[in-house]
Amino acid sequence: MCSDLRYLVHFFNDGRFLFKTLTMEAARADDICDAVSAQKGWYWIRFSPAERHGYVTRRAFVEAAMYSDYTRTYGTLKDPVPVYFYLIPNLTDARALELARRRTTHGETEPQVLLLEIRDIEDTSNVTFTVNDSHTAYRGRVMAAGLSFGGAVEVPDALPDHDRVFPFSLIERVHRRYEARPITYEVQVWDRRMLEALPRRILGREGDAHA
Repeated sequence: MCSDLRYLVHFFNDGRFLFKTLTMEAARADDICDAVSAQKGWYWIRFSPAERHGYVTRRAFVEAAMYSDYTRTYGTLKDPVPVYFYLIPNLTDARALELARRRTTHGETEPQVLLLEIRDIEDTSNVTFTVNDSHTAYRGRVMAAGLSFGGAVEVPDALPDHDRVFPFSLIERVHRRYEARPITYEVQVWDRRMLEALPRRILGREGDAHA
């Protein structure tokens, strides 16, 4: 593994929703959105009454596209819906906490930070990634489907590897194409049971803890 790719990071405010997504909990989506909005959690505005329908619709569309693209090209995935992480080159504990605190300037509650060491993931057959977050990577297809992005949207640069989802086994090869520029990857884990069994560290308001 490239020396600058060490951690997967997940930002969260409420442990009840750790490793859960709205599309996993579709029947409780409004309750979860209300809770996140009330807590002013991570990017809470997309869970607000004004934006949640559009966000959930986009999220489901992108997840279905990624699942279809991957299974058609590479093979099966264990779960139909993934859990999401960021993969940020050269990430340290201090940098992760800085990114968490930065969200407070947007009127959000400072989240906790969960870190997984990539070397602890022995089986990556149900782990995929996109260049940038999946909404950005699949932006062209989202727009072509007539779905809009809520609020003020900064249009990202289109990259050659957008509109694609990759098996995690290709992360080093793809990263070599982008390591000279600032880049963030989104990692999708399609095996929640495996994920829950991995060792992890949690940083944040409750201090540094191990689970």
